[in-house]
Amino acid sequence: MGPSRLEVNLKGLLVQCELRAKENFQTDWRLDKYIGALDEMLRNLQRMPNKPAKDTLGEYARRVDFLKGLIHTQNLPTPEEKVVAAQLLQPGPSSSQVITKEIHQKTTSKYAEELRDELFSSESSDGPKTLRQRKVSKVSSGEDLDALLRHHHAMQEKIAEDMLSLARNLKEQSHLASTIIKKDTEVAEKSGSLTDENFERLKLESARLEEHTRRAWRCWMWVMIAVVVIIFVNMVVFMKVMKKKK
Repeated sequence: MGPSRLEVNLKGLLVQCELRAKENFQTDWRLDKYIGALDEMLRNLQRMPNKPAKDTLGEYARRVDFLKGLIHTQNLPTPEEKVVAAQLLQPGPSSSQVITKEIHQKTTSKYAEELRDELFSSESSDGPKTLRQRKVSKVSSGEDLDALLRHHHAMQEKIAEDMLSLARNLKEQSHLASTIIKKDTEVAEKSGSLTDENFERLKLESARLEEHTRRAWRCWMWVMIAVVVIIFVNMVVFMKVMKKKK
């Protein structure tokens, strides 16, 4: 069965939104509405009885979440927050990985440039301040940026630890599942072998019982023949004795 009409519309709108975001998502006011429609279409697609495969739905969800993250990053108040949020927008592996990487690189560069321009403009707008005051402001801005970068690095390390923990748990669960499946297979094989052995034994016992029944029938047949012969002989002898008496 081919893709549904809803899935075709979702894929078309998703590609269109990615192209608009690549061109210039900051000036395209319609992109926010398009992404909201994408989110609604994705939820409807997940509730359909003939929905796509789990991997396909996951890819659609990652691409929609990436676009929603772009809009959320754009609405942040300060360039520092935008830089950190843009760094966290890591495009996941999908068929559209090239365009999402381009959007991510372009967004990160733009917000980093905005942050640099703001730092330089804040220094140049001090006017006739002393050299010591400018140095203090520069150091303070640098410390804020370093703090943001350290926070971003710590968040990345935490995410990496969580992913490693998840990978270990998945590995342990896979190993446990394979062990259980292996044991079940061995039990099934033993049960099959035992069934075959019981069938062979039953077949052998049935053959023995049939042979025994056949032998018993022959034995009773010979006994009946012997009884008939004895009765016949006795009758003949009785008839001869009666004739002599007459």
